[in-house]
Amino acid sequence: MEASEFPLELQTKAFQILTSKDNTPIETLFSHIYASQHQNEHSLRSHALAFLQCCKHHHPDLLLIKLFFLFRTDALPETRANVARALHFLKAAEFWPKLKPIAQGHLKVHFLAYLAKESSLYVLRLVSLLLAEILSVTYKTHQNWPEALDLLTSFIASDNDNCREFASLVFKNLPNDSRFPVSSALEEKNDTVRVLHASFFKFLASSNRDVQVASFGAVVSLVRLFSEPPVFHDLLRAIMVGVFTLLHSFEGSYFRSAFAELINLVSQEPLLLKPYMNDMVLDVLQIAESESLSEETHCLAFQLVVVMTEVKEYEHVFVNLPHETVRRLFFVPIKMLRYVAEDGCDGKREMEIEKAGMKGLKKLSAALGASKVVPLACEVFLLQLDNEEWRVRRAGITMLSVIAEDFSDEMVMTVSFIGEVVRKVLESMEDSHAQVRMATFKFMLTSSNFVQGVQLLYHHRFVHVFCNALDNEQDLHVKEQAGLAMQFFLKNTLPESITLNENADTVMGKFLPLLQDKSSKLKSIALSTLNVVLQRCEEVAHKYRAIYLPMLLEACTDENSTIREEATLGIKICVELGTPQLKPLS
Repeated sequence: MEASEFPLELQTKAFQILTSKDNTPIETLFSHIYASQHQNEHSLRSHALAFLQCCKHHHPDLLLIKLFFLFRTDALPETRANVARALHFLKAAEFWPKLKPIAQGHLKVHFLAYLAKESSLYVLRLVSLLLAEILSVTYKTHQNWPEALDLLTSFIASDNDNCREFASLVFKNLPNDSRFPVSSALEEKNDTVRVLHASFFKFLASSNRDVQVASFGAVVSLVRLFSEPPVFHDLLRAIMVGVFTLLHSFEGSYFRSAFAELINLVSQEPLLLKPYMNDMVLDVLQIAESESLSEETHCLAFQLVVVMTEVKEYEHVFVNLPHETVRRLFFVPIKMLRYVAEDGCDGKREMEIEKAGMKGLKKLSAALGASKVVPLACEVFLLQLDNEEWRVRRAGITMLSVIAEDFSDEMVMTVSFIGEVVRKVLESMEDSHAQVRMATFKFMLTSSNFVQGVQLLYHHRFVHVFCNALDNEQDLHVKEQAGLAMQFFLKNTLPESITLNENADTVMGKFLPLLQDKSSKLKSIALSTLNVVLQRCEEVAHKYRAIYLPMLLEACTDENSTIREEATLGIKICVELGTPQLKPLS
């Protein structure tokens, strides 16, 4: 709702409530917004949210004073928590600079006084984001708040874990564009950097996991304070020790948060991290290759490598990696491609893992370059396709499709492998498992130079394998995919692929019967394919048009609109060519 749309009556009521000493109306407002929601309470919540927005637009000073006053005076932790939620919802940092300086000054004093007494860790965690946002906007607008930085430093240096975690969370939650000015302000304070370094070094090994993980984020946020090589080396070593400690005890919770902060560090500070990246790649492999860890953890670990591929400063790392390390790295995303759900299962988790594997493989391949990737990919592909496990064979096909997107020309020129690769692809179209066949036909639909190149080089072999699939395939979905793959193949290779009469008769003999199939999709595929053949191969068209035309006339009455459209197009082609019944159009 725009500010001008708030009724005058609501504006007046907002003023009365915000200037009243009675907190009950605000607490009732919170109960409407944050209490467990029921359908009949939706209207109350909407009105309560509109009231808050009205206060924000017309009485921002009074609103903040009222809410900050509740921080200090309300005895109930839940109310204080609701105040923090409301301030976050209202995006207090957006209108903080618009407040009068005297209002800002009073609120800062009240806020810090409140923080010094808050005992609820639950509330402190909510408030940490609010303080980070206000600190951020303060320093981005070239103002200062040294008292807040002093309080946070004293909290860091204290023996109270609640205070330590809160202060670490505030630093962690600082937006990227405010970290430099805040760090500069801290650096100007005597002895502050030494205190922070000593404290964070201790926190990174804390037995309190919440303090430990919060300190990961704080170190990343304030890392420019610790850029001196000996200081940074100590903290990075403590981070890596902390990561592996959490991995072995809290893989599903704390570890993931800590490792995400390590990824942020690698992404944001490449100049600091460059000397350590070879060792870090080996650390990633240690996690990603561990059979005792979940696949989600493997994906998270490999995400660090993916981030490295996106940062120019790390290019030399991939160029100089030993072959054995490259090979190990290559197998990590390929292993993710094996996570495929059984037929009939939901497969959401498997799809996410496979998607991460494809993205990781693509990024890694681009970083390694064609000279390293193509020979290795061809070698791995042949190994995968010889495996007895169908998921491994399917992963091999998926890997080939990913590599072919960027390195098609190099693959076609790899004479020593191309024949073997094509042989395995052809065999995979007749694999014993439907999902392997499906993946292979989908691969043959990709518009890469590799697919189009091998189709031209080996088109006679592809004609027969595609036709066998249409003749013998029992799985309808795979058969439909085979039909689409053959249609794509014919578009790329006609008229060469059916220059022999035997091939022409084979192709037409497989597609014409499909016009009587129960599957509407198959009928549509057959019609569009036959139309392509007749348009591009006049000799075949003259031979089969008399048989094809009656089928087209029947298809024109089909319930499916796509079939009717294709049938109409087919009749047009026949009319243009002429038939024994129809003279050709001049």
